[in-house]
Amino acid sequence: METTNYQLILEKLESKASLKQAIYRNTVDVFAIAKKSLSKLASRLYQDYTVKDPSVEVTYKDAHQFEAELKFSGDMLLLSMHSNIFNFEEGHRIYSTSYVKANPSLSYCGVIYIHNFLADSIKYNRLADEGTLIARILINKEKRFIVEGEGQLGFLYEAFSETEINEEVLTHILELAVLDCIETDLQLPPYATVKDITLHQKQTTLAASGYPTGKRLGYMFKSEVQQNNSL
Repeated sequence: METTNYQLILEKLESKASLKQAIYRNTVDVFAIAKKSLSKLASRLYQDYTVKDPSVEVTYKDAHQFEAELKFSGDMLLLSMHSNIFNFEEGHRIYSTSYVKANPSLSYCGVIYIHNFLADSIKYNRLADEGTLIARILINKEKRFIVEGEGQLGFLYEAFSETEINEEVLTHILELAVLDCIETDLQLPPYATVKDITLHQKQTTLAASGYPTGKRLGYMFKSEVQQNNSL
């Protein structure tokens, strides 16, 4: 009997929709563990450092279902989970691995992001400020994972793990992310690039929250950010 379009729909739902729902549940589970790890890290930092130097504030905030924050001094580590499931682009090295060749469905992943923002960007709601993606954690249907990121996070976990992701691994990833935040300083831009200011910029930008800022760009006026983005 010839396969109908409706039967094909049922097959696709089984092969993709159910798969993505399973990966989503895995990602939710891992994100809960990541939040727990981040909260524990905040408590340890508070006990071991902030108690000694109260001027260095360390706080943890469970913002909502898909987001948590660790504030440490002038930095904010933002942990977030995407609600959708993704696959890698065509030609990605992941497809050449024996692990994925044996079962192509293993390449589908949920994503947890680790961003670094300046704490003042959040505090003053500076919408033009830029954050930096420190790493992203990719979790498949077997709860095996890959990490793409900066520094050591760019190569330590570049292939799918042999075991499920766990709290110990997540703590290690988060600690490396915090180290990257601390080691990346805010750079002062050349004086000539910021010396001129219009009255409009003064009224709408400086009076409200200060210079739009990001670690990778120093600080700029909104007009300069927009100009650079258009290049």
